[in-house]
Amino acid sequence: MNQALSVRFIFIIVLLSVLSALIVGSIFGTMDPAILSGANPGLPTYLAMFIGQGFLIVPVLYYLKRKKFDLIDSFRLNLVSRDIIYTTFFISIGAMILSDELNILVGMIIPLPDSFLQLEALLKPEDPLSLVLLIITIVIIAPIGEELLFRGFLQTGLEKAWNDVTRAILFSSLFFAVIHFNPFWIIQIYFLGVLLGFLAWKTNSIIPCIIFHVIINATSLLFTSIEDSLEPIIIWNGHINPILIFIGVFSFWYGFKRLNTRGFV
Repeated sequence: MNQALSVRFIFIIVLLSVLSALIVGSIFGTMDPAILSGANPGLPTYLAMFIGQGFLIVPVLYYLKRKKFDLIDSFRLNLVSRDIIYTTFFISIGAMILSDELNILVGMIIPLPDSFLQLEALLKPEDPLSLVLLIITIVIIAPIGEELLFRGFLQTGLEKAWNDVTRAILFSSLFFAVIHFNPFWIIQIYFLGVLLGFLAWKTNSIIPCIIFHVIINATSLLFTSIEDSLEPIIIWNGHINPILIFIGVFSFWYGFKRLNTRGFV
């Protein structure tokens, strides 16, 4: 950023962006008659998700443009090499597998209530247009918007305000986890947030974070849609298949080894 913003002001802008997205999404969501009938979500719900998620970055973008901030610097939108993209792919695959196992382990201690399990119905729309909106929202709009806001604006601003990268990553990741409003997944989301924060700092760009986020969201959506057919392959005795765990650990280790030895920063 061309000038330092106060920590309080940075958090206020981010909070305003999140609340604005929730309000806009809720307004459109009330148009779905399924909300009152208890039926599966209809097209208005997916349209609300699409619009609300897309609105996430609007307030902070408006502020930065109005104050003539450099958007590339403010959002850490620096270009990266193919080598970094290649490395990001390995880290993402490893993180995806290990976070799934972490999700299982946390679920053994803190089981999800039925109300949260019913959210799976939201990820299985009944009509093609709703499915398209869901895919675009979760796989494209959410990763881009959330990385611009949290690893871009928030973390970058905190790094400059505090002059402490570790503190900035930990606090921005915590805020990222909390705004998902799911206390039963907060550990997993925080884990992924810290990885994303480190990746943004190490590569000095949020582009690898967007790629990472896209892979995580896309695979999660895919596995939710076809979990019954893949469960015998993925799950073994209630846990992720040991072969997949090995692949995840190796991929994670190999990706971070490349990241720490290539001198990207």
